Amino acid sequence: MPGMCWRSSSSSDAQRTTATNPTTSTHTGRIIMGIQAVYLSVDAAVLERVAEAPAEGLLDLVEELEEAGSPRVGLDKLWDGLHFLLTGVSASAPIEGNPLSEAVVGVQVYDCEDFIACTRNDELPAIIAALDAVSIEELLAGADFARFRKAKLYPKIWADDPAQLRAELEEAFRELRDFYHVCATQQRHVLVSIY
Repeated sequence: MPGMCWRSSSSSDAQRTTATNPTTSTHTGRIIMGIQAVYLSVDAAVLERVAEAPAEGLLDLVEELEEAGSPRVGLDKLWDGLHFLLTGVSASAPIEGNPLSEAVVGVQVYDCEDFIACTRNDELPAIIAALDAVSIEELLAGADFARFRKAKLYPKIWADDPAQLRAELEEAFRELRDFYHVCATQQRHVLVSIY
């Protein structure tokens, strides 16, 4: 995803939660119905493999990890809306050093074309603290989906039923926050893919 890259990376790691699994693609099982965000829990060895993978093999490696059943949470297509809800800007313009932005797009970017990034375990505490400080109910109560539409967020669902959108965004937020807690507790890293 052009525009989402702001720095490059060097490492990654994670483990299984009860969070939702994404649907499937041509390579790995993701259904090609749009751009989806998936967060994988990986250990240090896997993170090193990802960091050392050649650019042309990175997507295949991520899909291999998904197929292997790496612990994960999938935000489906809500990643851009969640980023906007938390930060006021689209995920296509991530805010470096902002833990709420990094919760959605990761910290270290490996590949800009098929957006792949990671958040190392030692980077999780700041993100978790920021997520824990969010009153998702208050944010959602004040959410103006006309602003989401005006910002041209992906995908074009922001004219749908506001109550349904609020419920889906709340669920996505809670699943992502809980996933980060599990990864931190288990000394795992988070591999982010948005494609």
